[in-house]
Amino acid sequence: MGVTNPMLNPVENKWPVTEPEYGRKSKAVWVVVVALAAVLGVSAYYGYLALNRQNIQVSQLFGSQAALSALGQRVDSAEGKLTELTGGWEGLGQRVTKLEGLQGRVRVNLQQTRKYAETLTQQLHQQLSAELEARSSALDARLIQVESEQTAQRSQLAQVEAELKQDITSVTSVQEETGSDLSGVHRQVETNARDLNVLSQRLDRERVDFELTKGQTKELVPGISLQISGTNPMYQRYRGSLWLLQDSRTLWLRDQSVHQPVRFFHKETEEPYELVVTDVTKKFVIGYLLVPVPQEAVGTLADQRTAIDTSGDD
Repeated sequence: MGVTNPMLNPVENKWPVTEPEYGRKSKAVWVVVVALAAVLGVSAYYGYLALNRQNIQVSQLFGSQAALSALGQRVDSAEGKLTELTGGWEGLGQRVTKLEGLQGRVRVNLQQTRKYAETLTQQLHQQLSAELEARSSALDARLIQVESEQTAQRSQLAQVEAELKQDITSVTSVQEETGSDLSGVHRQVETNARDLNVLSQRLDRERVDFELTKGQTKELVPGISLQISGTNPMYQRYRGSLWLLQDSRTLWLRDQSVHQPVRFFHKETEEPYELVVTDVTKKFVIGYLLVPVPQEAVGTLADQRTAIDTSGDD
């Protein structure tokens, strides 16, 4: 990162000594030296004063030459010890000087290490701040996207709900219109059925009513049989077949509606037959077959009607 780690540059002294410890040692050494010097000076001064007050000569004090010699030897020994102590003081001073130099270098290294740690801390703080800012920006963008998607979904749901309401309204209106149309159709069918009944009476046809179970085959009139194979009560429709024995043919009835006449001809008659189903249930159907009346029967019926009318006039 452009910063040299001072911990990688070793100093002369490999001992791990801190700044306060160097200070304490240096102060202690100098205190000892000063104390020793003061003690020696004070001792010499008081000895000199004592000798002057007593006015006693050295030769009288010790009494003999042997005592003087012993005293001289002791003085020489003390001087040697003082000389050794002075040499030790010089070595101690040199060592204290070295320790002070080492203390200065350690102080510099500590300052460099402190600066290096502060620089690393600042760079780490900047890096963490940048990463947090980038993540915060990404999260903000994601939240904005999610909010926009939720808004779009809400609008879409509202649109779908409006369309569903519109469709329900349309279906309801169509059902109402269909119900009214079906009511009109049923009324029209009933009118047609009444008209058909009147017409059948006018044409002098014979009406043969029937009720036929689904899956059953029944002969309505001689030579004509009806079979119902399926029913649809919901839509009032049916399917089946008519078997014409004399013609040896089958008329298929596919998805026929109620009140819808099925006309067919017989080869021995010129008038048409009509099959009409009036009601369809799940298990059976109800209806009638209009059969043409022969001319002899028609003449007989006309004579009977004329006789009835004549008797009524009388």
